[in-house]
Amino acid sequence: MLVIVMSVSCLICSVGLAGLSLRAAARVAVLERWSGICLVLGLSLLGIALYGARG
Repeated sequence: MLVIVMSVSCLICSVGLAGLSLRAAARVAVLERWSGICLVLGLSLLGIALYGARG
């Protein structure tokens, strides 16, 4: 359950950072990088949670 909550939190954070990067033109590269990192982490955690639920 904790892994699912962490996964959803990372995915929400990723979307928030991507939206914020649209407004902050000076920091687009940094925000997009962190958005991508959060997206990959969130999807990885979701995969781990789904794999754990199967077995």
